[in-house]
Amino acid sequence: MTERWAVAAADGGGDGALLVPLAADGTPAGPVLAEPDLVASVRSRPGVGRWVWRSTEGIYPRLLAAGVRVERCYDIESAELLLLGHAGRLGEPRSAAAALARLENAPVPPD
Repeated sequence: MTERWAVAAADGGGDGALLVPLAADGTPAGPVLAEPDLVASVRSRPGVGRWVWRSTEGIYPRLLAAGVRVERCYDIESAELLLLGHAGRLGEPRSAAAALARLENAPVPPD
């Protein structure tokens, strides 16, 4: 179980998902896959060692409701919140877009 995949719920509030395998450095290691069912997408990849998603709150309740559990995940917003708190900057935007903007020294968008 060494594979890492990024997953996001598809836009529009439906059941779909966008997924992409990740290389060791976190960059995409293949094309983005649009799949019709988030739960089925995760369930069909039992060998994934770590899922990467924007927010556990936005993904995991749907998986749990369907009886799907993941062993390991990386929640970008939670990690950013911890890093901001450690830096004494609690309360600043913690979205993935905000984290990227800080990395690129660009204006940080609100959450």
